[in-house]
Amino acid sequence: MKSLSPVVRFALCAGLSVLVAPAALRAQDSAAVAGKSGKWSATMSTLNGLRGAADLRVEPQGGKDSRARLSIRNAPINRQLAWDIVAGSCGDEGRPVAAGAAFRQILTRNDGTGDATARISKLETGKRYYVRLFEPSQVPGDRTGFGCANLSEEP
Repeated sequence: MKSLSPVVRFALCAGLSVLVAPAALRAQDSAAVAGKSGKWSATMSTLNGLRGAADLRVEPQGGKDSRARLSIRNAPINRQLAWDIVAGSCGDEGRPVAAGAAFRQILTRNDGTGDATARISKLETGKRYYVRLFEPSQVPGDRTGFGCANLSEEP
């Protein structure tokens, strides 16, 4: 079999690299995003004007949705509490990531615990989010509620 001329070899290699390079770059981008678990968490160690604490955990549920679970502990019994997840950082007075109806209110039990879940759109890697806890009869606010905590994205 006759070997290829240097010009033909160069043309084949150049053409192959044009085809392979974009795919390699896409694979690198996917690997960078794949390094994140899609899980987020936050803790409110002290609730203002209300004893107790709260923890939030957000986990992916399929390709486009996440499940957020807020757990309350050591709070007054039979207390109704509202919550939401907001884009930005505590104090930004940002916009909730879902309609208020998505965030079911919490009624604390006789042992001071309570929890609620919400189905929300998947949170975007690299963006900032926070959770706030507030009185159901009040307009949600970062400074007027029981607590606010920035979410941390888990690797």
